Parts: sequence; C-alpha cells; structure tokens
Amino acid sequence: MTAKSPFHIIGIMIDSANNDNEILSRRIHYNLLYDFYSPLLTERQRKVYETLCFSDLTLSEAAEILGVSRQAVYILARNVMDKLEGIERDLRLAFSTRQLEDRIKVLEAENESLRKKLNEKETERPCLTR
Repeated sequence: MTAKSPFHIIGIMIDSANNDNEILSRRIHYNLLYDFYSPLLTERQRKVYETLCFSDLTLSEAAEILGVSRQAVYILARNVMDKLEGIERDLRLAFSTRQLEDRIKVLEAENESLRKKLNEKETERPCLTR
C-alpha cells in the first residue's frame, strides 16, 4: 500500500478530486496560495504547511517532527488550508495574477503574429533603388 499525499490525508482532495490531474491542480493551487499569503500566516502555521506539504510527509511523520499528535497536525493543516482560501476570497491576488498572466500570454501571441505579418509584408515589397 502506497502512502497517500498530505493533501489526501487531510481531506483536501478526497471530496472532489477524481484523478491525478485534479490532485496535481489542487496541490499547485494551494502552493500558489501559500506563495502569496504565507507572510500572513503565523510561524507555526507556516511550519505545519511546509513540514506536511513540501516534505511530503505523512501525518504521523509530521506530528513527530512538530512534537504534536496526528490529530493536532490534521487540525492545524485544515486550519491553514482554510485560512489560505479565506484570504484569497478576500484579496483575490492569486486569481487576479492568474488572469493577468493569461492576458499577457494572449497579448504576446498577438504581438508575435503581428510581427510576423509585418516581416512578411516587408519582404514582399520590391526594393526601390535610385
């Protein structure tokens, strides 16, 4: 039997993730939220998240490192995830950043397309000599 990821263990993924892509997507989502909002977490909350998620440890392993019970790790981890989601609901920085990044990609693609068209038109023009 293989060990489940911390996200499975603490119940983040079980309810709605049906496949590995969804699990990976959720993991990326929470890591992105953590990147944005970790300064708003307490040192203890950061330690729990990092120990459990970045080290990919089980609840028991994390509990041993943190010096608390498995149940305490579970509760602390759920609280951190809930807090990250709550901050994102209020501030929407991660969502806005993703939208801006998507828009930048579209604009870069349009810019490249226009650049190619301009180069094609310049090469089609006959050279004028005196």
